[in-house]
Amino acid sequence: MSFQVHGKDLLGRIGTLTTKSGSFQTPHMFPVVDPNRPVLDPKFYRDVGIRAVMTNAYLLKRGRPGQPPTDVHGTLGFKETVATDSGAYQILEYGHVGVKPSEIVSYQEKIDTDIGVILDFPTGFHSDAKRAGWTVDETVRRADEALKRIERKDILWVGPVQGGVHIKEVSRSAVEMGKRPFSIYALGSPTELMEAQRFDVLVDMIVAAKKGLPHSRPLHLFGAGHPAMFPFIVALGCDMFDSAAYALYARTGRYLTSDGTQELAEIEEFSCMCRICDSTTPEEMRRLDTSEREQLLSKHNLLACFSELRRIREAIRTGHLWDLLEHRAYANPAFKKFLSKFVQHSSFLEQFTPTVKPRGISHFGEASDYRPEMIRYSVRRSRVPMQRGRAVVLLPGRWRRPYHEDPRNLPIVSKLANRSNVSLCFYTIPFGPVPMELDETFPLAQTESVDSRDPIMYQQRAGQVAAWVKRLLPEQVFLVSEGEYGVTLGKELSGAVPRLKVLRIEAKGSKPDRTVNSIIQRIC
Repeated sequence: MSFQVHGKDLLGRIGTLTTKSGSFQTPHMFPVVDPNRPVLDPKFYRDVGIRAVMTNAYLLKRGRPGQPPTDVHGTLGFKETVATDSGAYQILEYGHVGVKPSEIVSYQEKIDTDIGVILDFPTGFHSDAKRAGWTVDETVRRADEALKRIERKDILWVGPVQGGVHIKEVSRSAVEMGKRPFSIYALGSPTELMEAQRFDVLVDMIVAAKKGLPHSRPLHLFGAGHPAMFPFIVALGCDMFDSAAYALYARTGRYLTSDGTQELAEIEEFSCMCRICDSTTPEEMRRLDTSEREQLLSKHNLLACFSELRRIREAIRTGHLWDLLEHRAYANPAFKKFLSKFVQHSSFLEQFTPTVKPRGISHFGEASDYRPEMIRYSVRRSRVPMQRGRAVVLLPGRWRRPYHEDPRNLPIVSKLANRSNVSLCFYTIPFGPVPMELDETFPLAQTESVDSRDPIMYQQRAGQVAAWVKRLLPEQVFLVSEGEYGVTLGKELSGAVPRLKVLRIEAKGSKPDRTVNSIIQRIC
């Protein structure tokens, strides 16, 4: 097995997973193929570049009673990577399966699967803490049994993590499974959470699993198949996922998009330009017989999923995965909740986010304050050597970056930057206080932002600037005030350092040379 990582952003990564039947790119969604009721011709997967699919070994075995195991690639008509599930989902649905854990491991070896899953015991959505703990222990017991019985080392075996909504149990399960030499790890029991849109709990589950598992191995999320949520689960570190939703949704006339789900009956015009949507209209598709309509919808839904994966990989390459999360959060209120939960784990995400990116970042508003680059900047700012007792000059950080190169700031900076008794700082919308020492560091000079004229934002940023000034214990403060932000900052400074005289100079109508001369004359 070879898992090579080619790019990272947040916890998301672009990689290549190699099995005995070929390689495929991650993040990847395995289209789940019903071995007893295939919807699509395998030729379609090859034609659109899908290099790995998944089927259910338990259903395959049950659907051929008394027949000897046959090569799963031949059964599906698919020569590249095939992953097989073990039947654990059927335990979740029906409470049991008619096969032993050791039996299904042996069966997957005989059908020559590329990626096999042990028969774990899923926790489910409604289990209490005691039951969840038992499912974790039982899954670990079954893992140890499976590892003793596995004979084929050319198959990549998946070690499932259980615990359900009980995060402590998920953490315990991840640590225990991480001690065992599985090629891939997987998080189980998320399907009902996703159906109920409990994305806040799902975030905690995935983070708990990531913290306990080896980061060198890929993580699979069972049962995730809607393209709208792909950016979130990839950003949390899920390298792979599987779903039959593309076909199940098509069966009921539902049309998948990156922003949500539409009913075919309500669509007048396809906005998608995939090969399916470009060759027909919603009205023509509705007039087809049930089987043909289901096929076309399944194809579109699958292409929508893989189009989203391309979009995610490109966002990782350019360092814009967080931007994609913010964009997607406004497509559905449930995804807004998804992102709101993300920010609680920003410090963890920051550890895995590249320090420097090929492009700058965007600051859209409050949610952007919690992106890893902003967290990292706050830490870096707190470590800047502090020269106390100096005069502090606060200049407006406008659209031009680095801020000191703004034509209205440059004459002031040129005359004051080398003075031993002066500290220069810019007050900005995206970053609050920007000391001169950090003005040219990433991502300050590369950040795109907008002044929304929001009084609440002005108040928050002014408070941050005032706190920075207070730490410097300055002799004097010179505020070159501009707009409502400058007015708010002046009031905030008066409250934060009441005994200190703040000298306010209006930027509007004042030439830079006159401003700097006025400051120099007044410096103690």
